[in-house]
Amino acid sequence: MSKLYVDEIHPKTTGGIITTTGLSNIKEQFTLVANGESITVPSGTYTSTNVTAAQLLTDSHVVINGSSLAYTPPSGTTDVIYEFSFTCQAYDTVIRLMHYVMRIDGTQITGTKNTYSTDATYGNNVIDFKWRIPIGGSASTSTGRVASWTSAKTIDMTIRRYNSSYTGQVHRASYWDGGSTPFFPQPIIKITALG
Repeated sequence: MSKLYVDEIHPKTTGGIITTTGLSNIKEQFTLVANGESITVPSGTYTSTNVTAAQLLTDSHVVINGSSLAYTPPSGTTDVIYEFSFTCQAYDTVIRLMHYVMRIDGTQITGTKNTYSTDATYGNNVIDFKWRIPIGGSASTSTGRVASWTSAKTIDMTIRRYNSSYTGQVHRASYWDGGSTPFFPQPIIKITALG
């Protein structure tokens, strides 16, 4: 009798899409760089915003460019994990103090409220945000739980500066390879549907 020993089993991958069959509870998973690209997965086709410039912050919350996605998960999905990665930098001051939060269909999910601050003179920082949205049961604006999710819901993030003394901007970086010419890192959305 012969035996087969396997060290690891990996899901089949195609580009930015991971598909699995019986190996995990991931129903679909994809990433979108905010460069205007489109990706097609079992639940549909999604197109990113093309972010090519810095976004200055004000004293009011505004949607972070590139963070918005109208998403419909596959049938049988029990949780959606939303991830958003973006660069932030000070503007006309060395101190950054800014607040950000995730929303679902325009409603703030209060459990996601956060504040970012630093007093670095030259640095840029990447914020890697991640949140799990459960499906089923009683909806909650604290946790983001939704009672059902059978049609598109728009997930996005908003941001503001603390006040005019603590300025900030996103999608801009400086100081690269010995120079100081600004450049504009494009944010990334990642979606994982679990079932």
